[in-house]
Formats: sequence, C-alpha cells, structure tokens
Amino acid sequence: MPDVDWLLARQSDLRAMQADSPWQFGCAMFMLMTLLCALALPGCSVVALGAGLFHGFALGTAIVVVGSTVGATLSFLASRYLWRDAVRRRWGDRLAGIEAGLARDGAYCLFSLRVAPIIPFGLLNPLMGLSAMPTWQFFSVSLLGMFAGSAVYVYAGTTLAAAQQWHDLFSPGLMAALAGVALLPWLTRAVWKRVVDVSAARRAQAFSPQRAARRIVR
Repeated sequence: MPDVDWLLARQSDLRAMQADSPWQFGCAMFMLMTLLCALALPGCSVVALGAGLFHGFALGTAIVVVGSTVGATLSFLASRYLWRDAVRRRWGDRLAGIEAGLARDGAYCLFSLRVAPIIPFGLLNPLMGLSAMPTWQFFSVSLLGMFAGSAVYVYAGTTLAAAQQWHDLFSPGLMAALAGVALLPWLTRAVWKRVVDVSAARRAQAFSPQRAARRIVR
C-alpha cells in the first residue's frame, strides 16, 4: 500500500512543518483537497488520510468535507457557465424529462449518488452543472452526502499515528464505520421512502372529500 507507506515514512517531517506553521499547514491541506476535487485529480484519499493523521478527527473531517464540497461546487459552476447553454441548444428537447425529474427529486438523487457513488465523483459534478439545480442546493446536499465517506477516511488517518503495518489500520472502530457506510445507501432509501409515504398520506388527508365537506358545513 504505497500511499500509507509514503505517509508513514514522512510523518515526522510533515509534523515538523505543521508545528512551524500550523495555520498555513491546515490551509494548504484544505486548498489541496479543493483543487484535487475541482479538477477530478487522484489523491483525495491520501489527503483525507493526512487530514486525520495531522489534524485529528473533528478538524480533519471539516477540512476534507468542506474542501471536497467547495471543489465539487467549482466543477459544478464551471460546467454550468461553460457548457450548459450549448448542451441545451443541442439536446434541450431530449433533456426535458431529466430536468423535470431533477426538479422534483434532484436533492434525493444527488444525495444518493454521493452516498453510493455509482457515477464517478469527477463526472457527477459537471453533469449536475448542466441541470437547473440551484447552487446552494448542490452545495448543501453534497456537504451532507459526502460526510460519512469522508469521515471514514479521516478516521483511518487518525489510526496512522500508531500503525506500523497496514493491518494495524483495521481496528474494530474502523470496521464498524466501514460497515455503516456500506449500509447507508439502503438506510437512506428506507428513510426517504418513509418520509415520502408520510407526506403523501398527510396531503391526502388534508384534501380528502370528507374534510372538505366538514369545512363547508362549518
């Protein structure tokens, strides 16, 4: 596992850099995560491990989640302002159905794809930029959707300080976190279905003929 070996071999040097300039070190890690995500370059997992190793779980998770969300949003905005008009002129009639579906369930679709990345991260961001999804919605849903996966990588990074071999990383806590991330897509679908069913039942009750008749009588 070369990425982990690289971090372990240079841990003392990086910690010395952090001790000399803690704010600059943290900002550099944040900017690196943002740049990698914006350009869809490899290395995000290594940065996430380093964030956990050098900044701990809470601050490391904040750096990774916010940095990756900002990077994703930059890619989203670049696609929207560079290519959206051209794509709509060329395939606008074919995209009408997709636009309607995203207008209705876009937040849930994006959240599901963040939790279970069926579409690669570097492709999903510009694709969503071609839609009419508001930027604030893309940012907030992405922030929530990427939290669990990012937190697992950061947690793994926190175990690097005491790890001497690769198998030392697989602690019971990390295994539980990985299991939670694996189950999260199914739990999300179940919770969302329950929310939709309850909402539909309330709307049906609110506009039922019996209730309307009672209001007229009153």
